[in-house]
Amino acid sequence: MGIEQDWGGRLRLESAELPDGLAHQPSRDFLTTEGLPETAAFLDFHPLGGPPLEAFGDTADEGDKEHLFVLGETTYTAHTAHEGDAVLLDGVTGEVFLAGRRGGALRRDLLATGLPQLVELLREVDAAALAAEEPEAIDGQRGPAVVAGVVDVVRQRMRTVDPALFRDDGAPPAHWDTALLVRSLAWGALSGAPDGTGSLAYGITPELVADLAELSARTDTATTDTAATGTSATDTTATGTAVAGIRRFHPDELPDVLTHGPTRRLLTELGLPVGGTVLDVAATGPLRTMAEAHPEDFASAGEAEPAAEREYQRDHLALAHWPHDLVIALDGATGRLELPAWHDPGVPAAYLNRDLSALLFALWTRERLRAEWRRWEDGRAGAAWAVFDPQALLGHVAEHVVAAVDPEAFATPVHSWQLLADDDHMGGLLY
Repeated sequence: MGIEQDWGGRLRLESAELPDGLAHQPSRDFLTTEGLPETAAFLDFHPLGGPPLEAFGDTADEGDKEHLFVLGETTYTAHTAHEGDAVLLDGVTGEVFLAGRRGGALRRDLLATGLPQLVELLREVDAAALAAEEPEAIDGQRGPAVVAGVVDVVRQRMRTVDPALFRDDGAPPAHWDTALLVRSLAWGALSGAPDGTGSLAYGITPELVADLAELSARTDTATTDTAATGTSATDTTATGTAVAGIRRFHPDELPDVLTHGPTRRLLTELGLPVGGTVLDVAATGPLRTMAEAHPEDFASAGEAEPAAEREYQRDHLALAHWPHDLVIALDGATGRLELPAWHDPGVPAAYLNRDLSALLFALWTRERLRAEWRRWEDGRAGAAWAVFDPQALLGHVAEHVVAAVDPEAFATPVHSWQLLADDDHMGGLLY
């Protein structure tokens, strides 16, 4: 990707810290001269920071496994374990495995044919996201098709790094595709100016809105790898109507109180997905103020006592329905998105997202992760791998990846996005 990833240093061991059971000389040399990063691509190698290199398991029940040594573990927790699965080095062959107990037996998935290959695979996955932070990368292009292109390019690079690992096209190696998919989502949208009223937080493309509309509309457990293929809905939306799940607003449907130019342009030129389960935008009708759309929750002009805790939102625009029977209040002057506190004082926090672009990018990121999550329902992962569970990785990273789009949206336990992530009854972000 044109980015050098050094992870801020490496964990190395002294020769005296290597056990005699580690007979593979290239591995011994690599651990003492090159070393491994502390964490990378959702793998944690901190155990190497407390030498010596330890054998895996207790000798009492792992006597035939004395040539396996612990390099680290996954940063995500498998559903059937209390801690991450182990990353093991075979001291005879130099191969690296993802290992864990399933049904009382030790099972393994090959992660890399050697330590040099492991480090290069880690580098490729992490560099995929790092490069997306460069505004000039790929000439500033972003969106679902760019995500798909990045995934294809990095997959080919990874095949070149470790051809033997990828030799079976019918059985992709454990961990890497899912890790790459997560990292590649950073290419969905280009970050805009950090502040100011003249721009949006992200440059959203029509393709992202179309892809979000398609992903939001799915009700079946699709098996297509949409995050890799970049397929998206075709937007044939006419101005002021909703077709193919996208509504573009006619200028006449936007009241004069909406003075924030970037938000007006997004609504008229790109539009919003309609009828989603999270973001529920009406297919027709002009935008109205919160007081006009919900008069029962706001004081009438001249009333002494306000009816709503956040009375100032009366002149915000009622943009769309939001979970927990709430309505998104759009500040027409700044583009900021807020929520009312209709059910409990102070809950949720007023702030929802910086603007529509941040909301759309966060929703698209969530839907991409969710589509991949659903692809592995009904035990499909067990047919592909002995240990690796993609849902464990996806479930672990979902909140962090979505929060990275707009950290303030997860600032406290009473911010709505955080409430959704913590809602066990609703199943969290990916259900």
